[in-house]
Amino acid sequence: MKSFNTLVLLLCFTFCIAQNDEKPSATDLSSQTNYEKVHELRLGAFKLLAGGFLDISYEYINSTDSGLGVSLMLNLDDAIETEKLGLIPYYRFYFGDNPEFKGHGFFVEAFTYFYTGDQYEYYFSQQGNSVIEDDSFFDVAPGFAVGSKWINSGGFLFQIKFGIGRNLLSNSPDEFVGIGDFYVGYRF
Repeated sequence: MKSFNTLVLLLCFTFCIAQNDEKPSATDLSSQTNYEKVHELRLGAFKLLAGGFLDISYEYINSTDSGLGVSLMLNLDDAIETEKLGLIPYYRFYFGDNPEFKGHGFFVEAFTYFYTGDQYEYYFSQQGNSVIEDDSFFDVAPGFAVGSKWINSGGFLFQIKFGIGRNLLSNSPDEFVGIGDFYVGYRF
């Protein structure tokens, strides 16, 4: 029993030491300068309020003039027929020059939009019955976007972006797809 208690105490002590060494404290995270903050989370405001689309974005600022990220689009409104779920990986080039912030100002973005959707066709059969056909599709649309990002010293940011991509697989009822919104977010 004595050796078992010693073993349990030794393991507890080891785990406590390991946890102490690996976790940064809250003061370390809050003392980062704006230049050292490289992670961003954003939410598309207009699409969410007006159209029922949830657009969540994550971006990693890898240098003073570039960043890479991914956006997730989710259609929350069943009345909207086309896009249901989309994933948009992107790479950005920034043209702002401020020694206090990385990745801000005017930008150009290259993206690829992978998305699924539904297309409903309404028609009448030869018997006069109303027929509704539901065709699901998947399409890929590479494209370009332009926009601008503003950030304050507290880490809160606003961004506006507009872009267009062309569908490659021709499964979607549309030849082109548009992206963009007014985003609100936070850099940490």
